[in-house]
Amino acid sequence: MITDSQALFEWKTRAMAQPAGRTVLDLEADSMHRHHEKLCLIQYADEQGVAIIDPLAIEDLRLFAVWMEGTDIWMHGADYDMSLLQNAFGTLPRLILDTQIAARLLGFRQFGLAALVEHFFGVALSKKNQKADWGQRPMSDEMKEYAQGDVKYMLGMADILVERLKKAGRYDWFIESCRLQMQKGRERHQASGNEPWRIKGSGNLEARGLAALRELWNWRDEEAASWDRPAFMVCTNDELIRWSHALQEFRSVYPPHYFHSHRANRFRKAVERFQLLDEEDYPHPPKRTRHETDPEFEERLEHWSKRRNALAETLGLEPCLIATRSQLESIANDAERGLQHLMSWQRQLLEG
Repeated sequence: MITDSQALFEWKTRAMAQPAGRTVLDLEADSMHRHHEKLCLIQYADEQGVAIIDPLAIEDLRLFAVWMEGTDIWMHGADYDMSLLQNAFGTLPRLILDTQIAARLLGFRQFGLAALVEHFFGVALSKKNQKADWGQRPMSDEMKEYAQGDVKYMLGMADILVERLKKAGRYDWFIESCRLQMQKGRERHQASGNEPWRIKGSGNLEARGLAALRELWNWRDEEAASWDRPAFMVCTNDELIRWSHALQEFRSVYPPHYFHSHRANRFRKAVERFQLLDEEDYPHPPKRTRHETDPEFEERLEHWSKRRNALAETLGLEPCLIATRSQLESIANDAERGLQHLMSWQRQLLEG
């Protein structure tokens, strides 16, 4: 455990001596237990073994950030961790090599870390502390053991995956996919402060429904902040979407029976605030691409879908890795423009 500045300096000397692409990171946060999540643990591994950095004990972590942004680092399923790193340090590693991406490009359908560790090493990682409160101190020995398990097998697994990717001629696909994941991670971070209430499912709402969703999302965020608990403990995103659809259709909504009286009253007031809005204050729905005027669109979409699915079957890949449904729709709408939005390896496959 690295819990002071001197130990962090000694760790950095060790980390700086490692070649690029020969270190591993994993992170733990308290997002399951607090309204505003914070980075609680940094798990690091290299050829020498595992080190655990405690961000809650070390006030100044600039040494870590400087090292991190200058090297290539292995992680697994890094989407969420990229958000944590950018929130905590405002930066990312030079390149994140993601073992989950590597496994999927090799055709693995079970690509969680525990499944891959068991597949390659016959070791069953414990999931007991998966939802632990990582902000608590002191940490139990079980929590420390769980934290080590997330990184201790990664370099060995990375070596196997890289060897297989190169043998299959897919290593360049892997690097390009990792770079795109980082680009998207940066874009999500930049956009995260703009209209965070536009959650999954909101794209099907009209302006009135979006206005309801915005008001209810703000109400939920205030409830979660005052309680210092994650927003989902107040209500789920699915409930917000369902209530917003009802209000869009001028149907009544009522607070769930499990809300205590004060929360139920604040819920009703949020609904009232929405109902008092002028239509000119409603948010704008996202622009949708419509194809009704093109009777041949569905035929072209079917052509590209069949082509993608045949390629996926031949290569042993999930079809969405070659192109998602929305990407296929873009290609069917305008093939030249749609193909240009794909990664080069995806485009080369589809163009044949």
